[in-house]
Amino acid sequence: MNRRRVFQIVAVASAVVAYATVIVGGTVRSAGAGMGCGADWPLCNGSIIPDLSDPETAIEFSHRVVALSAGIVFLLTLVLAFLWYRKDKRILFLSVSSFLLVVAQALLGALTVQTDLSPVLVTAHLAVGTATFAAALALALIALMHPPGTPADEESKTTAS
Repeated sequence: MNRRRVFQIVAVASAVVAYATVIVGGTVRSAGAGMGCGADWPLCNGSIIPDLSDPETAIEFSHRVVALSAGIVFLLTLVLAFLWYRKDKRILFLSVSSFLLVVAQALLGALTVQTDLSPVLVTAHLAVGTATFAAALALALIALMHPPGTPADEESKTTAS
């Protein structure tokens, strides 16, 4: 498998995991499980892996696991963009932006639970999560429609010929 295809798969995975994080976050909110792990972020009720017998803890912890997975996939996307497509400004910009947004999202998540679900922070957390998904989706679409390392205008000339 070539670099371009690997990057496309990782970029799509970033969008999927960003979407999953928003969906699981919505589940946390609708279930009223936002404090299921208490305020001791990044731990959950004092543990790396908590007792999951309480449904609220299980729901909140699942959100944290999906968010951690998102962070790992976004970091991989950023590393591959720097290693393979450093000269492609659109790929690099969206990779950096997506990663910074997911870091901001994690910090907002921590602040949200530490402030006992401050409405302003809950809203900011959702807004940054939505922006993270939008940036990841844009990156995935560009990676698929205009493969990394190929200027969009040159590719359209090639397909028009």
